[in-house]
Amino acid sequence: MNGEGGAPGTATRPTWRILHVDSERTWRGGERQVLELMRRQRRRGHAPHLAAPGGSALAARAGGEGFPIHAVPMRGTWDLRSAFTIARLHRDLRPDVVHWHAARAHALGAMASMLSPGPARVVSRRVDFPVRRSPGSKLLWSLPLEGIAAISEGVRSALARSGVDPGRVRVVPSGIDSTPFDAPVDRVALRARLGIGAEEIVALQVAALAPHKAQTDLLRAVALARVGAPSLRVWIAGDGPLRSALEAELRALSLGTEVRLLGFREDVNDLLRAADLFVVSSYLEGMGTATLDAMAAGLPVAATRVGGVPEIVSDGLTGLLVPPRDPGALAEAITRLALDPELRARLGSGGRVKVLEFSADRTEELTEALYAEILARGGRTRNLRSGEHGSAP
Repeated sequence: MNGEGGAPGTATRPTWRILHVDSERTWRGGERQVLELMRRQRRRGHAPHLAAPGGSALAARAGGEGFPIHAVPMRGTWDLRSAFTIARLHRDLRPDVVHWHAARAHALGAMASMLSPGPARVVSRRVDFPVRRSPGSKLLWSLPLEGIAAISEGVRSALARSGVDPGRVRVVPSGIDSTPFDAPVDRVALRARLGIGAEEIVALQVAALAPHKAQTDLLRAVALARVGAPSLRVWIAGDGPLRSALEAELRALSLGTEVRLLGFREDVNDLLRAADLFVVSSYLEGMGTATLDAMAAGLPVAATRVGGVPEIVSDGLTGLLVPPRDPGALAEAITRLALDPELRARLGSGGRVKVLEFSADRTEELTEALYAEILARGGRTRNLRSGEHGSAP
């Protein structure tokens, strides 16, 4: 299926049909990365398709942009019916590449590839958790897989420590579109609309309320920081299973006015442009596209030195890095930023420059290079026929 397009005597790069498989139902950073990737693949002439649970946030958004959507329930890691459905998509669509996103998608996609082999297999790894040592996980990572796209060197290292062959791993950093932050904004009016007082210093976090995000450490840091920075306010945008526990911790620490749990927000860009600094409290973090957004918005970052975070936050240049699970150190960094507007401005300016290295265009280019490498290795590259871009045959 190898071929070249264009008129006789000319050569153009091949174009491919790609089946993305994402099992998540909510909208998080990984799903945003899938959609950004699909957009750019379509612009380059490829034909990306999406297999996802019906009604998932990613399926709704991608379908609204005209991408072909294939509903697959993906009710569990070993949902055989869903694996058979994905295998049927292999036969019907004949994709050149099947690209799995999230752990459940990996498991179901691997089973589907055993039932209906053919497309080159790629998995994105976005977390720096060690690969589980359970028999099922060991089996999964031993199955044939042409490429692993790790979003940071930190994730790549975690895979290597788990026994995954580093020769199969390529670092493909997450990327964002920073252009929404280029437009001017009336920050005073925006802050007033959001209810931020003129003297208040707002530290923002955008993250799921999940154990590895360590918001309990953040709340304890705020309890310490408010002594030296009484004008500090902390807003946490995101939802998740720990909301009730965090609300209880807020009450126990008497942080009723200093911290707000905002829940899931569609206006995150406005929140970023109204805030004064950004906080990452995680003890595990693959990289963090929300942190990239914060840097694009010109915010200095107080962050834990974990996973891929040091690859985007340079200590003393774009933010301040502290050890994980150390509320005292985090409180000190937050207080330092809250009390020093000149430091905030300098680190924020550094972040605006640094984030240019992490564009969604670059993510797509590196992903395409990975596809090309594994397809050439397997001799499976083909060209799409005219009219096949963006719709099912």
